[in-house]
Amino acid sequence: MSMVFCRVTLIAFMLVFSAGLTAPAHANSKYAAFVIHADSGDILFDRYSTSRRYPASLTKMMTLYLLFEELEAGGLTMSSKLTVSKTAAGQPPSKLGVKAGSTISVETAIEALVVKSANDVAVVVAEKLGGSEWRFARKMTTKARAIGMSRTTFRNASGLPNSKQVTTARDMATLGQRLMQDFPQYFHYFSAKSFSWNGKTYRTHNSLVKTYTGADGIKTGYTRRSGFNLVTTVERNGQRLIGVVLGGRSSRSRDRHMRDILSRTFASIKAKPTLVAALHRKKPTPRLKPTLLAALNAKGALPAANPIALVAEATKSNPANQSDRLGVLIAAADTDDFNEYQLAKLAALTVDSGFVGEGDRQLVDEFSWGVQIGAYSSKPLAQKELEEAAFNGGLMNHQRNVAPTMRDDGSVLYRARITQLSEIEAAAACASLQDKGMQCFVVSHKGGITN
Repeated sequence: MSMVFCRVTLIAFMLVFSAGLTAPAHANSKYAAFVIHADSGDILFDRYSTSRRYPASLTKMMTLYLLFEELEAGGLTMSSKLTVSKTAAGQPPSKLGVKAGSTISVETAIEALVVKSANDVAVVVAEKLGGSEWRFARKMTTKARAIGMSRTTFRNASGLPNSKQVTTARDMATLGQRLMQDFPQYFHYFSAKSFSWNGKTYRTHNSLVKTYTGADGIKTGYTRRSGFNLVTTVERNGQRLIGVVLGGRSSRSRDRHMRDILSRTFASIKAKPTLVAALHRKKPTPRLKPTLLAALNAKGALPAANPIALVAEATKSNPANQSDRLGVLIAAADTDDFNEYQLAKLAALTVDSGFVGEGDRQLVDEFSWGVQIGAYSSKPLAQKELEEAAFNGGLMNHQRNVAPTMRDDGSVLYRARITQLSEIEAAAACASLQDKGMQCFVVSHKGGITN
């Protein structure tokens, strides 16, 4: 009898223990968490990452993104003065306490948004860049869509409660990655532990910056509806992760969960050094610098923020005019304005147009690799299997293609492939799929299957 009792007790204990491990996911409807490799974008931890949640002060990450963009374009400098309106001064806490009619510098605004999470300063920035906060919120949403935050909508610059202001853990990771990749010259502000203004020192709300080895930002947030939110980056042993936790019940439990999922992810990386070596790659950012965009607008070129979208629009509106429009675009670009991923795509699209030099042809060769998921009897089936593999493998940001191929007996098969990868990217992508039990092999668009 005692043996039976012991077994029942042990089973009960294990059930309680396992329930405790999964409690954030099952018992808290505000919860979501997501971890990606900062350089590659590969998904390393995912819980409800596409479910809509309230961002709270994580909103200020986009406010800062647009402010950094204005700095990079030359519209402002760090010493530029921003005027405080009555509306801005009247915002509820957390706030810096700026007075209507006064001014603050851009650098002070950045520090106040990161460290103090100041709602009044968020409105100061919004009114400067958008004319009004609601116009600025529209710009925020437009930018969110442009950089891949497909399920995020902004209604204000601060993150104060609004039922229509929503985001996802995946979108917040995207924003964190873009802040780091697009504005490395400003990213150090996110690791600030304190700043001083008007004779007073303010300390960060982000305790992980002080307590978790390698952590360097980015932003915390809290409202009653959102729960306790956090986006952070951490670098250890040459590997950088971006972590998102939304809907924590307290700041301590949120931080504890973030430390847990990041530590487990680093442990997994350490256990697979060969794969991680392949994953550790700088993934280029799909954007034109604002300085180049302004120049293109002045020349009458297409005002698209994404050069690939520009190509598509030029081809769609007037296929015969594609070469001329692309010629203007490529002629206006420096190597600093287009990263190699963009140049490779442009070169691939214009390889017969006469605008591609030898260096661009080499880039086309570099990105001529892919991963084949399989060959199928029908195009819909191939598309279905390809999308499922890309989703499960965390490869939705990669180019995908279904193409027919003729068999010796005259029948047609449809090849499902993830394309336009470098050799290292292709190897890492296939390894990631195989880890999840999916079949694939690496292909070279120049030479067929590789080992």
